[in-house]
Amino acid sequence: METVEAAVPAVSVPVSVPQQRIAEPEPQPAADQPSPAFLVLARLGRADARLALSAADCAARGELAAEWFARGVDADYLTRALIAALPESVGSPFGLVRRRLRDKLPPRLPGTAAVASGTPVCRLMIECTECGVPGRPEAFRDELCAPCRRPDPEPAA
Repeated sequence: METVEAAVPAVSVPVSVPQQRIAEPEPQPAADQPSPAFLVLARLGRADARLALSAADCAARGELAAEWFARGVDADYLTRALIAALPESVGSPFGLVRRRLRDKLPPRLPGTAAVASGTPVCRLMIECTECGVPGRPEAFRDELCAPCRRPDPEPAA
């Protein structure tokens, strides 16, 4: 018995491929866009002429100023800290700003990063199991508020 093979023409079927979503890269600050720290340092000369810095000076001290922002300080606070109680004449604005950025650097406070980043801060409140009065956890002992912890006066006989 002979098999007959039918010639099947090759048909190209377009295959539909779903579009892939490519994650867009996060916007990077443009190379010509100055950092907030650079801008604060650049504006010092306008706040007080004795602290006029060049662009190179601002770029060189940008990392020190950025550390202030990392510790929760805003631009106004940084400016006030740098121009407070200036001497009558400043021989080297660059040196004075460098010294103040280092010496007046505020401490790193716990929780500052969370507040600065916009993360909500959760504060715990509890209730007294006896009377239901709300309060901070440190005000309670054995789940009772101070008035409920006091022993009842003994009834008079």
